[in-house]
Amino acid sequence: MQTFCRLVFALAVTAAAMAQNPDKARDLCSKARKAYLKFTVQDYGEAIRLYDRAVQADSQFAAAYAGLAETWALQGYETEKAGGDAKDLYRKSLQYGLRAIEMDSSSASALRALARAYMNSEPVKFGEHAYSALMRSLELDSTDGETYYLLWLHTDNEDPDSPYLRKSLDLAPDFFQSHYGAGLLFARLKDFDRAIVHYKACVRINPEHPLPYYSLGNAYSQQKKYDLAIPEYERALKLQPDLADAYLYLGLAYYYESRGTRDAVKRLTRYLELVPATTYRTAVENILKEIR
Repeated sequence: MQTFCRLVFALAVTAAAMAQNPDKARDLCSKARKAYLKFTVQDYGEAIRLYDRAVQADSQFAAAYAGLAETWALQGYETEKAGGDAKDLYRKSLQYGLRAIEMDSSSASALRALARAYMNSEPVKFGEHAYSALMRSLELDSTDGETYYLLWLHTDNEDPDSPYLRKSLDLAPDFFQSHYGAGLLFARLKDFDRAIVHYKACVRINPEHPLPYYSLGNAYSQQKKYDLAIPEYERALKLQPDLADAYLYLGLAYYYESRGTRDAVKRLTRYLELVPATTYRTAVENILKEIR
């Protein structure tokens, strides 16, 4: 009887192993990763769908859980930025990150994903955990530019000359987030020429992402180069027609450029429609009265 039970158990284990399809999981993860690296809300949704299918193909595939951890972390960030409740999304991110480590504790990408989950969910509470995961990830793979970017984000993201940021850009010159983060920092520091270099790199990496165009428009506007700012705002709105602030700054660019008053009215009016409770309402209405 014991021999029979052992045989049944062995057959069950063998059947479960045969049901796994690591090659299919690997292919799906590769496609999901490409979607994730576009860093748009729509592409996060596609990445999650593909990573879920990878888990179905091979429930032991650590890379699929790591991908889900990273993607849910950024989906949560976008939800929170839009005013939504991201608690459940961050919870999923942490669960998948821990699951990835459970599947493969020596995976640098799994540790990086767990660090991302920690950083996005509760950065103060999990700050030390995130740092430890990132350092361990670098011990396993010192060539990963994304890990250096997260270290910069986590430790000294007010320093444009941070060795972490430089290392990230050197090792991963086509990593969208490193360039966009650097661009935002240089813009905050009023170094618009250097910000523009990084925003243009973002456009090269992903020409379908609206935010680099919007940020380019802002950088040119700060330099009073409204003729250069206007087409960048227009490109951003073509890709994301509900990008409210782009209507505001595009309308102002048309207004300050002293041409296209009809365009200025159209864009500023649309901004007030999208953000009726804006603190800029009185100022925008005064500009509209002046134009009319």
